[in-house]
Amino acid sequence: MNTITAYFAALFGNFLLSLGFSLQKKHVHWLSAKRRGERIRHGEIIGWVSGFILMNVQPIFNYLALEKLAPNIVAALGGSNIIFTILLSYFMLGEQIPSRKVPFIFLLMASLAYAGLVGQEASQQFNAQAFWVAFFIPTAFAMLVLFASKRMSPERIGLFLGSAAGALGGFMVLALEALRMNYGPSVLNWFLSAYLYVYLFCGIASFLIKQFAFERGKMTAVAPSFYGLLVLYPSIAAYFVSNVPIRIPQLIAFGGISAAIVLISI
Repeated sequence: MNTITAYFAALFGNFLLSLGFSLQKKHVHWLSAKRRGERIRHGEIIGWVSGFILMNVQPIFNYLALEKLAPNIVAALGGSNIIFTILLSYFMLGEQIPSRKVPFIFLLMASLAYAGLVGQEASQQFNAQAFWVAFFIPTAFAMLVLFASKRMSPERIGLFLGSAAGALGGFMVLALEALRMNYGPSVLNWFLSAYLYVYLFCGIASFLIKQFAFERGKMTAVAPSFYGLLVLYPSIAAYFVSNVPIRIPQLIAFGGISAAIVLISI
């Protein structure tokens, strides 16, 4: 696999993730059909389960991409989920694309393409100390915000918890990189590694924190902060965890991706 193939592997994995979300959204009604006294349709169960499977296949493509691309590039390509989700929602769910968001979608597409052009190959270094520091920062921040949330306004809760959830969700790429660098494709050895449980913790914690943020905070604050940090935090942390050199063109690409995501989410 070369770098171009790895780039499209990461994009394809994100497409599968978005397709999985869309399938679950389209067929979610079966979960509450019995409570509403309606007949459960097997087609909806199959569609929902198919979506669930596709969502969990996506990390395989990220792992393959990490063989050739630095983790900051793979993390940045996660921004393509926004484009795929919007397009699939239009074709599968009949949801309209607001015209005001079209320029930002093109900005996101251009930034993703630029990130690929100025990308760099996978690093062969791994800084375990930097990894744990980068993991501790959003974890501790989320705990502090949850502890002090009763004293915060809905805007601040949404902003802070959305950021923490996004950072933890994005950090899953670095946990996957840690597994790749230290254990390779030997999945059985993964179960003996703390990195696997960091990966699982980040996924679960990100999901639960986001739900709390949706409940207590404002959506207009949650969505931009979540999606922005989902891309930006692991992209920046990778410079320290994987010891990849800082390149200005990459920072411009990551900034464009994050800005476009925030503008689309508002």
